[in-house]
Formats: sequence, structure tokens, C-alpha cells
Amino acid sequence: MMEVYRGLKCCLQSRERGVVATIIHVEGSTYRREGAACLLLEHGEVIGTLSAGCVESDLLEHARHVLQTGRPAVHRYDFRAEEDLLWGLGVGCNGAMQILLQPYDPKHAPHQAEQLFHIYEAKAMTREVCMSGVIIQTGDPAKQPVGSVFFLDQDEQQKLGLPAQAKGLYQVIRDEVEITLFAETIQPRTPLVICGAGPDAVPLVRGARALGWHVTVIDHRQLSLRHPVIADADEVVLVARQEYGSISVREDAYVVVMTHQYELDLMLLRRLMESPIPYLGVLGPRRRTEQILREISEERGRFDQDERNKLHAPVGLDIGADSPEEIALSILAEISSCRSGRSGLSLKGRSEPLHERRKEPLLAAKS
Repeated sequence: MMEVYRGLKCCLQSRERGVVATIIHVEGSTYRREGAACLLLEHGEVIGTLSAGCVESDLLEHARHVLQTGRPAVHRYDFRAEEDLLWGLGVGCNGAMQILLQPYDPKHAPHQAEQLFHIYEAKAMTREVCMSGVIIQTGDPAKQPVGSVFFLDQDEQQKLGLPAQAKGLYQVIRDEVEITLFAETIQPRTPLVICGAGPDAVPLVRGARALGWHVTVIDHRQLSLRHPVIADADEVVLVARQEYGSISVREDAYVVVMTHQYELDLMLLRRLMESPIPYLGVLGPRRRTEQILREISEERGRFDQDERNKLHAPVGLDIGADSPEEIALSILAEISSCRSGRSGLSLKGRSEPLHERRKEPLLAAKS
């Protein structure tokens, strides 16, 4: 979503036209799900992806018409059985999707462009959960025009009868007008806090940034924080050595401790084990972490199950990682699996639909 936001920002500054394509409904198995978006620029460039490249070229043709009329449009693609052959794409996804095309014209329709930009700015930058809506069909175009985009506060969500984590099409009454609304719950970027700015933190920062996560790096060494990749993190925090035991992180943060120093790891685990964060990874030998935990337990007593569940030490999935880049990959994959409540096992052993999330987080204590 970050690349679409950046593309919209560039268009806003240059007054270049484009079309935002958003998946608003899917049936069966598709490459992307509801809420996925791409930006189709007037000169033919495509920023972002909705498929494995099978629909974007066709969407460019429809986008030209949307720019000519200035009106949004919905297009349906069905890749199931014979209908897939009609498209001549041979995708074989066994699914169908509806895609909303919204004109983005900062020069001739600046107000509508700014509204759409602010929605995608929230998708890329928000630190709090929020919800957006766009009107797909309407019973009164004068009062509730098709293509209107807006944020939905909690009062309006309740008034419209939308679920707390809405994402999809809903038939609702808004200001006495019956409309079809695509509502989308916008989740904050995954907050990753990395304690330690050594060389092995560089690929972790780079990978997390590529995933669009919000990355904070904490270290007591000013020179280490000046590394170009580290300095490009969303937040860079310089602390004194004795301040590691009093750092403050968000309750929803995923934290990786990689200072490589026993004393600093001890201070961090004293602080973070009792915090409500969902994930705490520690890079280093299992034996060293166990010694730290014994030292802390002697000071404060036994750890409860929630504290044990969030601790991942050694950090990362078992992929045979050896290089800093592979270790970063294993850490990012483990955090992603915890976020999604998934096992991190091979997909070939999964019988459920690939995009179905577990109702309960899958957390296992590590010994």
C-alpha cells in the first residue's frame, strides 16, 4: 500500500492523472483479496499489483475510459473454468473478483483527488485502526454520489450497522438513501522495534521496510545509528546504556532484541517480559537467554503463561538460516505468522483456504 500512496502523492504534486483500482469483492481463490489496490497512471505505468499481471493490462484500457468520463466504474473478472478461457488469460485461479476504478485527477477534480489521497495516506501511515468507505451504488446520486469516499467514525459505523472489522460490500441506509458501500477497516502498519543497531540489524530493517512496517531502531551507539539503512528507519532512538531498562514501546509492538550483550539483554528482558506486547524475540544462544530468565525469575518470581507465549528465543523460524539476510528472513517470517495467527509451516500441508485467518492466535511457548 505504501507504493500506491507514494504514487498518489507524486501525482498530487505534479497534477498527473491516474486511476485507482481496488478489489472490492472476491469469490473463491484469487491472487489478492478485498482492499488490495494499484494505481494506473495516464501514461500507462502501473504502481502496485492486483494479480500476477493478468488483469492490469486490461484494466489500463478501462482506466482510459474512466479518465475520459471522470466517473468511477466496476469491472468483474471471473477466472473459473470456461469463463477464464473467455478472457484468454489462462490464469486458473478458480476465483472471481470485482474491481472498482476511481478517477484521480488533481488538476480538474482537486477536491475528490485530495479525499482519495487522504484515504490512502491513512492506509500507509496511520498508527490507529480506522475505517473508510466508498459508495459503489446509490439510490440517490445527488445526495450520495457513486465514488464518494470518506472516513467512518465509530458512531457512523454503528449507525450503518457495520461490523467492527468490516471489509467488503454492504447494503446500508446512509442519510435516508440506500447505498452499496465498500467499507474497509484500515489497520496500522506493523510496529517493529529493533533493540540493537549492529550489522545484522541492517537486513532486518531493510526487509521490514520493504514489507511496509513501521520500524524503530534503538541503540546506545550513535555511529551505528548513522548507517544509511538504519537511519532510514521510521524512528531512530539513541539511548544511554543504563536506559535500556526503562525504554517504552507501544503495546502492539513486535520487539526483537539483538544487542549481543548479556547486560543489555538482561535490562531489556526485565522491562519487556512484563509488558503487554504480543511478541518478544531474542537473538542469541538459547542457553544465554535461559540464564537471563533464571536471573529475572529469582528477582521477581515465575513467569506466567502469557509472558512465556510471547517470548521467541531463539528468534525466527527454523529455515536453516546462517547469513544475516537469512536470519532476518526467518525473523520477519515468524513475526508475520504470529500476526496472522498461522503456524509458519509449509502451505502444502494446509487443507483450509490460504487466506483464512485463525480465530485464535497460534502461539506456542518455546522451551
